[in-house]
Amino acid sequence: MIGEAPARPRFGRPLVRLDEATSTNDLARCLADAGVAEGAVVVAARQTRGRGRLGRPWASPPGGLWCSVLLRPGGGPPGLLSLAVGVAAAEAVEAAGVPAALRWPNDVLVAGRKVAGVLLEAAGAAVVAGVGINVRVALEALPAEAAAGATSLHLHTRDVAPEAVLASLLGRLEHWYGQWTRDPAAVVAAWSVRDALRGRPVRAAGAEPVEGTAEGITADGALVVRGPDGRPRTVVAGDVSLAAGRSAPHGV
Repeated sequence: MIGEAPARPRFGRPLVRLDEATSTNDLARCLADAGVAEGAVVVAARQTRGRGRLGRPWASPPGGLWCSVLLRPGGGPPGLLSLAVGVAAAEAVEAAGVPAALRWPNDVLVAGRKVAGVLLEAAGAAVVAGVGINVRVALEALPAEAAAGATSLHLHTRDVAPEAVLASLLGRLEHWYGQWTRDPAAVVAAWSVRDALRGRPVRAAGAEPVEGTAEGITADGALVVRGPDGRPRTVVAGDVSLAAGRSAPHGV
């Protein structure tokens, strides 16, 4: 019996590869403005002006996976989309043989240190999902502040190539992007089993700082923090650090 041909991947058509880019998110936004279909991917071997959350610099030397995916979302809880991308990034790291954890809202950790991050940016009706993963990045190539809380995949596993991590990432992203639309609770569950903050004392900066014990995330992706008075509070945006110390910089 002749089986059915496997479905063609949704992500990576087209796949734009560059030796160097200022920012793959900026180039993906240009594709969005030009009307390119969902699933286009921009990959650069090096970014000269990569950025993380809140406009922080994101060091992107050779040896990392620096990529952006063009999405045209039609449904799903908006607050869960970045978490779905985070789960995909964590699973791409795990596919290389390394256990991964997730620190709300957008960091992937290995052995307590940041190995990857996610940045979602609006592009009109589209969304650009940027993912940066330290695959073979030499920590000495990072700024000292970033290197202090960072790690790289090659320090924890067999030699792995950015191209292999990209293939894993796009496959897992296709799955979790679909789950985000069809079964958001599955995204919450997959994120929660990797939650690096749950049960730990945290401080959330913002217009109204919140301090207490992290208790996981809500159905729409907000962080739940139970304060000293016993009342749970939700945090929908902002920087979160361990209350007993300082968080690792996001611009890794």
